[in-house]
Amino acid sequence: MIPFKPSDAPRVTQDEMQAIYQRIRTPKKLGAVVKWENDYTDSPTVFFHNGRFYMYFIAISKDTRVSGYETHLSVSDDLVNWSYVGPIFRRNDLDRWDSRQCAGYAAFMDIRFDGSYTLGKPGGSYYISYLAGNSDGYEPDPLYMGLAKSTDPTDPNGFERFPTPILSPYDSDVRPYEEKTLYKSFLFEDTEGVTGYKYVNAYNAKDNSHKERIFLAVSNDAEHWERYGDRAVLDRITDDPAGIITGDPQIVRMGDIYIMHYFHFRAGAGAYDTFACSRDLVNWTLWDGEPLISPTESWENVHAHKPWCIFHNGIYHHFYCAVNDQGERFIALAVSE
Repeated sequence: MIPFKPSDAPRVTQDEMQAIYQRIRTPKKLGAVVKWENDYTDSPTVFFHNGRFYMYFIAISKDTRVSGYETHLSVSDDLVNWSYVGPIFRRNDLDRWDSRQCAGYAAFMDIRFDGSYTLGKPGGSYYISYLAGNSDGYEPDPLYMGLAKSTDPTDPNGFERFPTPILSPYDSDVRPYEEKTLYKSFLFEDTEGVTGYKYVNAYNAKDNSHKERIFLAVSNDAEHWERYGDRAVLDRITDDPAGIITGDPQIVRMGDIYIMHYFHFRAGAGAYDTFACSRDLVNWTLWDGEPLISPTESWENVHAHKPWCIFHNGIYHHFYCAVNDQGERFIALAVSE
């Protein structure tokens, strides 16, 4: 475990939070953009490549008892209308640690708010991080963090998976509250050097209480990772008996402020997307106003969560997973006015 780098960066103020909220709020809901009849679609991660937008997303058969996560690819020219390209990761019978669950996420994207949203190429390769496991079902424990690389991020057959996890709940440096399962990971380049390492990994994990918090890991080569700090950096669970999940981080940088999009879930209420801000990636100011996305419509009346946001042509696009009481789970889109 690597200690947090000392920081004297000032906290983000509530006035700054209010100004940021006005820039990233997305009140106009456009509805479903990726919805399959026989599968749940989930966890979109969107990037720009060779003049088009691409989306990695995960799918799982609605009969979750005998299925597991797989990763797929779609393409769009306008971020609204999406065409299916093909599978990226399929489940297999090789009896590896990642054979039955393989949920992939775009890695090393340009995180600047007004940036290109293209993918970086550490060491000359494109990468996908992925949630991995070897049991059937809906997120069965334990789950590990895998990594795969390719020369073409849009080639459905181009990614080579690493032979072992990059992080595991059984690692020797595992911290309190992450000893059970590791979930979604967001890998990015620390261009400003705030951690002292070249790359950062933000991810949510849980312990035996089945509650989730957000942690960091760091790397200098994008492939070998060590945990950063002795605690979670975003913990909305410890002081809230009703808190269940703080998860699925995506980090965007606006000037010298990092915006962490994430979702929060409390017992007795639907999951919703919100944000926090920091100047050092460790000390975060929570937004305590209206959620960025919450389950307000009949077609998403259970959960509206798992954010991925893109600023393009003056419009902020907020992709998320919508869940309703009709047994539907699909990828939806909301935009700024």
